[in-house]
Amino acid sequence: MNARFAVILVALVIAAGAAGFWYSRQAHLLRPQPHEIVDGNWMEHLHSQNPKVAEEAARQVEALGADALPEIRAALQDPRTDDATKKAALKAVGLLGPRAAPLVDEVASQLTDPELTEEAAVALSFMGRDAYAPLRLATTSDDPVVRREALRSLGKLRERAPLDERAVVPLLLKGLADPDADVRVVSATYLGIIEADDPEVVPALIETLNDEDPEVRAAAATALGSFPGEAKTILPALKKARGDKDEAVAREAGLAIVKVQSSSPR
Repeated sequence: MNARFAVILVALVIAAGAAGFWYSRQAHLLRPQPHEIVDGNWMEHLHSQNPKVAEEAARQVEALGADALPEIRAALQDPRTDDATKKAALKAVGLLGPRAAPLVDEVASQLTDPELTEEAAVALSFMGRDAYAPLRLATTSDDPVVRREALRSLGKLRERAPLDERAVVPLLLKGLADPDADVRVVSATYLGIIEADDPEVVPALIETLNDEDPEVRAAAATALGSFPGEAKTILPALKKARGDKDEAVAREAGLAIVKVQSSSPR
């Protein structure tokens, strides 16, 4: 009797499992797939909370290539377009990169919109050499956020375009003297990232270790760690900065010292 009951129980379990699998399979087949949800409305779905849908929208943009430009241009030029749609259009520009170069002016015009400054600057950083001129112009903006994001994007564009460092480094050096601390932080950071072979860079960064803002001093200390070839000049300044009253500055100076010493030619 017990054996018979066990056989029946096993059969019921198998049947229930099979039914569950069937229903699960049917639900999967009935559930709209990402390509069906997007269905050409890629701009609407580029910022979807569903990663698969957003990925499918990005895939469609990539597949369209230059054919996506008229829709992007229309979204950026229409004053009735909401910010969310414009952000999607700018993200599409970033995905297309240099293929979206014909839209440089439309993208650059979004830099002055506080709601779109960062997205526009990011898009320009992917658009190739044509983006250099509007970004350079944006570094003279009265708005410190525009200046900051323009310099950040120029730092990225230098590698992506690529650009001669001599087109970017003077702008970053000028940024070290900007009245806005966030602009100075970005300038110091990208001077370290670029590791420019410019005789003005290291002295300027050493001077920046005396900046009134601790975040700027910390950024300068970190950047100096990228120039081990200048160890004799850099190490005394970093050792002094290691005694900075701000813990973050002292920490970054210490890390930079280790980096310089470990990378310096023997």
